[in-house]
Amino acid sequence: MKSVALVAAVATAFLVPLPVQAQDVDPAMVLSRVCMPYAGRSASFERAMRHAEDLRFGRPPNSAPMEEYASEVDMVSRDGIWRIRLEEGTVTRGDRDVYAVTCSLSSKRASANELGLLIDRALSGHPRWTRGGGGARWQRLYADDTSMVIDVNEPEGQRPALGVTGLYP
Repeated sequence: MKSVALVAAVATAFLVPLPVQAQDVDPAMVLSRVCMPYAGRSASFERAMRHAEDLRFGRPPNSAPMEEYASEVDMVSRDGIWRIRLEEGTVTRGDRDVYAVTCSLSSKRASANELGLLIDRALSGHPRWTRGGGGARWQRLYADDTSMVIDVNEPEGQRPALGVTGLYP
């Protein structure tokens, strides 16, 4: 997973100015410290939450207590503008089930284009990542049939989110 560390360093080096106020959340830092290690399985669910807390994220006010074996959690920045969602579980890809580990980053003030620009700048020219599909979508395949996908989604009625997903057979 040395590539994950390299991508994280590149993402931090090529910071994209996104609309940030008050708390000054650095989206490249969230990507490099929380999302990439979590999706790459070098950080556990609990460790990714601790890294998010180190970046001044916490559970939303009035949220229900987490279950002992929770498989998803939402965390928000102190100013309420940025949101991180960590989730894991089995999903169907094609004709088989795979284990998916996903970290999503979204903001009330960052557009899908701005989030896409962040990941485009971090991964452009990186030999192990390929651009695929429409929009901002990047993929890395590993020898053991695992893969990591980074894309920006804008579901109807929701804020755009940059998702980093690790897929494991």
